[in-house]
Amino acid sequence: MFILKERIEILHRQYSNIEYRQFDPSSLLTKLAKIAGYLSLPIVYPLVLIARLSPETGFRTISEFLSLAPFAIGVVIRYEFYRRAVRACGQNVFISFGTVFYYPDVSIGNNILIGMYNTVHHCDFGNDVMTAENCHFLSGSKYHNFSRTDITITQQGGQMKRIRVGNDVWIGTGAIVMDDIGNGAIVGAGSVVTKKVKPYTIVAGNPAKPLKKRA
Repeated sequence: MFILKERIEILHRQYSNIEYRQFDPSSLLTKLAKIAGYLSLPIVYPLVLIARLSPETGFRTISEFLSLAPFAIGVVIRYEFYRRAVRACGQNVFISFGTVFYYPDVSIGNNILIGMYNTVHHCDFGNDVMTAENCHFLSGSKYHNFSRTDITITQQGGQMKRIRVGNDVWIGTGAIVMDDIGNGAIVGAGSVVTKKVKPYTIVAGNPAKPLKKRA
């Protein structure tokens, strides 16, 4: 979902420096996005109304439906919907194809890029956050109680908590996040976060463990 600011040839066995257009849009791109947003409102407003009337079933259904809208069209419609349907949604927010929000009581900051096929439960995002593909943000790690053996796990309920992703955070592909991520932290690809990640710490692994500090 990253859009390069300039067309650069990507070479084999050699890294090339790039910049992302999403976080430094031109004035023309900003105007076009606003126009596209206005044009989408006849579609968006009825969906927002349904989501507010049915914050569980309706919201989830619309979230899954909108997740299938392709690229440029989907980015615009999803933003216009979520900034009206969730608890808070900032500016310059890009939500990619296949991403589903389970609940409307989430908050999203400014300068956010959520990659393809993410799932978001009870989670709040700060500012300047990027997530890669197939990341999952869960409401803690205790969804299912299982201590009793006289009844099935499906009958034992569970526990949930709200988690928070701080400011200036990068989360790699396939990460599963079940606790808070501090400001400035980085979560490596494939990591499973079961404990709070301290600010400006790079973590990786299953379970995720600190590797080093950013500064």
